[in-house]
Amino acid sequence: MELTHRGFNVVIIVLSVIALAYIVLPLTTILTFLDPLNAFESLTQRQVWDAFVLSLFTATVSTSILCIIGIPFAYFLARYSNFRGKFILRVIVIIPLVLPPLASGALLLGMFGPTSIVVQTFPGIEFTQSVFGIIIAQTYVASPFMILASRAAFESVDRSYENVARVLGKTNLQTFFRVSLPLAKTGIIIGIIMSWVRAVGELGATMMMTYNPHTISIQIFEDNAIGGLTQAAPGIILVVTLPVLVMVIFYISKKNKNQGLLKFD
Repeated sequence: MELTHRGFNVVIIVLSVIALAYIVLPLTTILTFLDPLNAFESLTQRQVWDAFVLSLFTATVSTSILCIIGIPFAYFLARYSNFRGKFILRVIVIIPLVLPPLASGALLLGMFGPTSIVVQTFPGIEFTQSVFGIIIAQTYVASPFMILASRAAFESVDRSYENVARVLGKTNLQTFFRVSLPLAKTGIIIGIIMSWVRAVGELGATMMMTYNPHTISIQIFEDNAIGGLTQAAPGIILVVTLPVLVMVIFYISKKNKNQGLLKFD
């Protein structure tokens, strides 16, 4: 029995090492394409940083939109279960996740393209080839990450806490903001982080909606097409560094908060 248990542990460790190596090795190889003599100059190219800053801005806007509309929708899916068609709604939510990004962009062009009803209704707004088009594409593609993570967070909250708040005289709105949101906060923050990082790295749908101005992903695509991985390396390094920094900050802040609670106790 002990031998079987040990063998199982060995298999799990070996498979975990393979999975980790599969993820890490491609990240390390990009350094080989960066010219060490011109590394600083490459990493400070203006067009790369302009595209990177634009991506950060539009991703922040699109994630803010998802917070406003996605979190309430996630709460609806988690709590209002007594209606027909709930399964259909859950399927619709994951469609942007399973669709190829280029297909998502094509669908968005059908809705916001030059001949669409939306453009005819609002003729003064440039929905494509503009910053607005980037935000539309990022919001659509990143929406499942926000909604699914938030729904799982709300479903993990014990309903009895909400019921007690209502018994004590709190309205549904007060219960949502004072009980449901705080208890589901960690899962929602994870959803916000995933949505934001996904929006920063969006390529396919953004290319269909707005090739110019360049986001960082389009800049990487163009640099690779013109000069190969050597020219695209600076943008790739920025994109790889961003989620690592975000997760480190999230981990440190969460750890410090937990330590603060222990000291308070």
